[in-house]
Amino acid sequence: MRKKASASVSKKATIGRSKFFPLNESDKEGAVTRFKFLGALGAACLSLTAGVLAVAAYAPFHYTWLGLPAFLLGFFLIVRAESFKPAFLRAWLFALGLFAPGLYWTVRSMNEFGRLPMPLALLGLLLLAAFLALFWGAAAGLAARASKTLLARAFMLAAFLTLAEWLRGEGLADFAWLTPALALLDTSLEGLAPLGGAHLINFAFFTSLAALVVLLLGKSRARFWLLLIPVALKGLGFWGMTETWSEPAGRAEVRLIQAGLPVVDGWSKATAAERLNAVADLMKEPWPSGELPKLLLTPEGILTTDILRLKQADQEALIRFVDAAKGAPMLFNGFRRDEAGGWRNSSFFAEDGRLTVTDKRKLVPFGEFVPPGFRWFVDLLGIPLTDLTPGSMDQKNLVFGKNFRAGVLICYENIDGEVLRSFWKDPDGAPNLLLVTANLGWFHPMMIGQHLDMTRLLARASARPAASVNMGGFSAFVGPDGRVTALAKGSGKDVLTREVELRKGPETPFMRFGNAAALILAVLLALAAFMAGRAACRREAEGS
Repeated sequence: MRKKASASVSKKATIGRSKFFPLNESDKEGAVTRFKFLGALGAACLSLTAGVLAVAAYAPFHYTWLGLPAFLLGFFLIVRAESFKPAFLRAWLFALGLFAPGLYWTVRSMNEFGRLPMPLALLGLLLLAAFLALFWGAAAGLAARASKTLLARAFMLAAFLTLAEWLRGEGLADFAWLTPALALLDTSLEGLAPLGGAHLINFAFFTSLAALVVLLLGKSRARFWLLLIPVALKGLGFWGMTETWSEPAGRAEVRLIQAGLPVVDGWSKATAAERLNAVADLMKEPWPSGELPKLLLTPEGILTTDILRLKQADQEALIRFVDAAKGAPMLFNGFRRDEAGGWRNSSFFAEDGRLTVTDKRKLVPFGEFVPPGFRWFVDLLGIPLTDLTPGSMDQKNLVFGKNFRAGVLICYENIDGEVLRSFWKDPDGAPNLLLVTANLGWFHPMMIGQHLDMTRLLARASARPAASVNMGGFSAFVGPDGRVTALAKGSGKDVLTREVELRKGPETPFMRFGNAAALILAVLLALAAFMAGRAACRREAEGS
């Protein structure tokens, strides 16, 4: 009987024992440890899942009903973490879940054109997403470390995420793809774009999330005053949407030639004459009758050799190409060597026998310039012309028609407002129209909608219409309110002609002050949250 009793006690004593957490019935501390581990694991998995679901808010999906609540869930999970490590991990996992599927379009350039095996291409995607997610992780970890109360932690997180997104963009990394503002284009918060650009929208969004999370987690009914914050920010956005930021300046006939030419990579060959003749064939359509000034746009990537050193046959094809515009001023793209021997990605504007050159200012990492230490990776991909020289920020706007002006954005330059704001520094006058020319055939088609949304955001921020021509699909006209007014086919060749109302007027607050409003508000919010947290801790200490 004693042996049976002993065996029974031994069996009870090892109930709950596991390889990682040796527990017994009296080991309460171990049970708590295991419970915390499972809770942390669940929060980590939920954070990653929320990030993946948040992708739904962006193009090509635009399921804001799913994506925006996913942002709220991610914010909720991050704020619940009260120390640096769990906050960092949850924010990093959320951002990883957002960036990895959201940037899937990069896999095609590495696998199909760079000839990397699919496993290596996917690894490259994960490494890029993991790096970008560090900005979110650092913001969340620092917010948790610097604040001891729920309210302070939530609003400090909102402030730090605003600053992190700025650093991920023009502040440091220069890769602000999938910034939350792009998921909010069809909401009232887009009305903040003329006031402070993408980062003011981000600030308002993060601050609204902070208020909602404190309402959900807070214990005091007095916290319902926090509802005033998202309501006020939405109201400010509605006001920004109804405000007239520019006025009509005249009209012009603008034609977009969506050429549908294949990508020329390091392994394929195509003569300049073949590509120029193919595009010229699309330019034969007669213009609408009328006296309006005309403008013809062709996409980036038609010419892949030095335009100043073309062979005789290619030169003749270029002359026929320009003549096909039937006297209309036209914009086309190519490469050229500068006086120092460096390569530049340039747009050429032909009008009345004159050729005006605009050099690309903002270059794509890996595709157009080699980040330090990554020469081996670029050579492995076999991307041609990866050591380009950027153009200066003080280039002149183009002039066409009755003294109308246009600013040119080449491909990646529409990722933030840095190049856009330089157009307003031209002493001869600000643009009446934005021109975007791109060749996105290097990437998965899901990228095209994301690229178009960036153009929409800049059109809204500057209160200027935009004409966006893309080599492979969805060339579009965008109004000064950021709405797409005409859209070409999603793939292949197409020609889109529209009468565009040009705009003029004083610069919007964003054009004048840039990101200053968003950055100042973020710093002030962080200071206010820190002081509120300190005051709450003092009151708690005095009460005890």
